[in-house]
Amino acid sequence: MAPVAGAMTARWRCLSALGGLWLLLAAAASAQAPAPAAEEIVARLMEANRQRDQRLAGYRVERRYHLKNELYSKNGEMQVEVAFEAPARISFTVLAQQGSGLLNKRVFGRMMEGEQESLSPENKRRSAMTPENYDFRLAGEEQVEGRRAYRLEITPRREDTFLFAGTIWVDAEDFAVVRATGRPAKRPSFWTRKIDFVRTFKKVGPFWLPHRTESITEVFLFGTSWATIENGDYRVRLRPAGAP
Repeated sequence: MAPVAGAMTARWRCLSALGGLWLLLAAAASAQAPAPAAEEIVARLMEANRQRDQRLAGYRVERRYHLKNELYSKNGEMQVEVAFEAPARISFTVLAQQGSGLLNKRVFGRMMEGEQESLSPENKRRSAMTPENYDFRLAGEEQVEGRRAYRLEITPRREDTFLFAGTIWVDAEDFAVVRATGRPAKRPSFWTRKIDFVRTFKKVGPFWLPHRTESITEVFLFGTSWATIENGDYRVRLRPAGAP
């Protein structure tokens, strides 16, 4: 019986090893499952955005603006507390500033005004990541901050200052935009020659919110400027799940 028992034990160990190998292969195959079509990714992105808008009641965050102008060798910096109340109320309280007062007032002040304007229902519709506003093409997959993400090339359907041409990365699990690069579909003014930007997002609770934006702007008679907007730790308020 001993040889039989030994053979049975060896066979069981072999089957267990094969079973473990099968589980590993299945997990690997699952991890490398083909990406959904661009249309499905966008549909799930829109649903994730809808859920965020439904549940996010508001937040507060300390934000740092920094600007450097090459031609005039001037810098500006401002720290503000941002308070957002859904669906469309936002306020900015200046905590500290240094450098060029002109840059702080004209550039950072205009950025804040633009953010306020973007929250109106019409402008939210104009800027939404939807097939109405963009054509989407799946361009591959990449790791973003250690997470699988789908890379989509986006083309605006019209010239509009609220749209941009470039690339977005959509988290494969949460279907939220985690990174975006590009330039506006329409120049904001005759004087602006070019704006290129990179924006990253970070996960705060169940949602992804803006983390850092870097931009390079070329303006006629003003030269090249580098701007950075960096958000600190968010203090978020959520509505209960299922609340209207």
